[in-house]
Amino acid sequence: MIVVAIVGILAAVAMPVFGGYINRAKVSEAVNFVGIIKLRQESYRAEFGQYADAPNDTDDLDPIPAFTPSAIPGGNPAAWPTGSAVTNWLQLGAAPDGPVRCRFATVGGAPSTATDIEAFGFSRTNMWFLTRAECDLDEDSDVLTVEGYSATTQIWVSDDKGWE
Repeated sequence: MIVVAIVGILAAVAMPVFGGYINRAKVSEAVNFVGIIKLRQESYRAEFGQYADAPNDTDDLDPIPAFTPSAIPGGNPAAWPTGSAVTNWLQLGAAPDGPVRCRFATVGGAPSTATDIEAFGFSRTNMWFLTRAECDLDEDSDVLTVEGYSATTQIWVSDDKGWE
């Protein structure tokens, strides 16, 4: 009887820890794709002299007006759209390998094109881009945000866990 109680306690402790490992793996999908988008943005600028916008042409940063997919997928992965819905992503050369657990957007602009770029650490004298992923891995409406900027090589995650 004591052995059963000890095993039950150990299982109760292990389940949240194991769930944390699973969610960390899910977040790595967003971090990796944001990193790919950052690389594609630099390649795009080298070829065309500016950064790209996807899914829509915009200079708005806060809030970003459109994402792909349009809604946050939640705990279950959603298929990446195809065709005209992802034209700007195709021009950028960025597409995930399969279904996604987050929604993604990237906004690029010329110097001084957005009124709030300084809040993001951008200079008004340089081209800039922001890439954002929004995820709700445990479907509790607490959104985890992953961002990459042209102003730094680092990728920012809104919370060290992003789930509870």
